[in-house]
Amino acid sequence: MRAKLLMRVINGKVRLSTDYSPTELTKDLKLELGMKMAYMQAWRMREYVRMLVMGRPEDHYKVLPWMCVAIVRANPDSRAFCEVEGSRFKRMFAAYGASLNGFILGCQKMLFVDGTHLSRLYKGTLMAATALDADNHLFDVAYAVVAGENKEDWLWFLTVVHECIGGLKPVIMSYRSKGLLYAMAKVFGVENHSYCVRHLRENLLGRAAQVGIRRDALKDPLKQMFNRVAYAPTAAEYESALAEPRRYKWELACWVEENEPERWVQLKFLKERWGKLNNNPIESWNYWMCRLRQMSIPSLMSGHL
Repeated sequence: MRAKLLMRVINGKVRLSTDYSPTELTKDLKLELGMKMAYMQAWRMREYVRMLVMGRPEDHYKVLPWMCVAIVRANPDSRAFCEVEGSRFKRMFAAYGASLNGFILGCQKMLFVDGTHLSRLYKGTLMAATALDADNHLFDVAYAVVAGENKEDWLWFLTVVHECIGGLKPVIMSYRSKGLLYAMAKVFGVENHSYCVRHLRENLLGRAAQVGIRRDALKDPLKQMFNRVAYAPTAAEYESALAEPRRYKWELACWVEENEPERWVQLKFLKERWGKLNNNPIESWNYWMCRLRQMSIPSLMSGHL
């Protein structure tokens, strides 16, 4: 009787919110029914009810080809497809026609790309490319679900994105993962690849720790020093800013010069970036997708709409 009652209570809540967490479940049971339940018990019950509501995880992949066809049929100029190896899912890509045309016709010609992990049973990586419109608002362009952030999958994703935007070669802002560096050189060219200064700043702090600068009190001055180098608009200001780490710790100035400043310093990067030197737009997109990343791929695709 108790199990049936719990099932009815949880079933309704999971149907209302498929990302209903075990922690929320234990709190609600305590508040509504005066029952205590261990976290793992709550997790197992939530997963069982979720399976009843949404179907078995392995069955989710069977509807992906149909969903891709439906996207293309209902949204002119869209590109959506999935690839399989034998009978196993390999990867999928989706870009809506309105997003592609909007980027080509009305957005700053700059893409922010990144990959983030999916947290459901079968894992995988969610890759995405976003942009900013003329009002600096986040503009969704394309996304894909792949096995991981390796060279092959990054090359495949960027190649399809390149085809979807009509062969344009916008500036690509990203971190410096090995797979992404390889794919960028092949598809868009290194001259269009800009590195995120926030990520580089964290690398600089790591280098500072290696050469003996470990005190937390020194981190903010180091960040400010780095920002003056990264955002220097003229050659004179760049040399003046670089002189600071030379005086402070020679190894830090060497690190700056060895880490391709032409890919991130405002003065040295030759393409237009509209003052955008970090990957914050794609981080905002990842945060927006945080809840959906816990769901099955079909639910992720539906929620993304």
